[in-house]
Amino acid sequence: MAIPFSLTPFETVSDVVISGRVVRSQSSLVVEYTITGAIDDLEIPASTDTEPTRRDQLWENTCFEFFIGLPESPRYWEVNAAPNGDWNVYCFDDYRQAMTPEPACEQVHCTWQPITKGYYLTVELPTENWIALEQPLELGVGTVLKTKDISHWALAHPGNEPDFHRRDSFSLVV
Repeated sequence: MAIPFSLTPFETVSDVVISGRVVRSQSSLVVEYTITGAIDDLEIPASTDTEPTRRDQLWENTCFEFFIGLPESPRYWEVNAAPNGDWNVYCFDDYRQAMTPEPACEQVHCTWQPITKGYYLTVELPTENWIALEQPLELGVGTVLKTKDISHWALAHPGNEPDFHRRDSFSLVV
């Protein structure tokens, strides 16, 4: 079953829309993003001649993110995907505590495609080796867009600053 979402900016941004959907299967979690509107100034990380790889600090540029929490647990994961295919998955023991790369995740598949007046990104996270299918998940979805400025997009912005790690913003249940 596909669960649709729409992101809102923390900072004032005009004429950009980010929406998408989440699909969970037996072996993966797929998050699809569509960004349309005034995107001419969007800075996209350059593709490299090498295969996409696990990289740190992707959120410093245009980056698509989602967060996976377990109900009744402070533990959660952060998934980062750049338009050039680079990725990372971090595990946290609690709110911003003990950030480590998730060793059970060896690859994230990202596909970035131009569409009429926008872009479409698919992020496929293999989960069969580390998240049980029967385990309910709480998701937060966010995006960092870099133009001449940075804007932060999320399902909700419950705090006074943009903060994708807040569990009260993990509002999708799959």
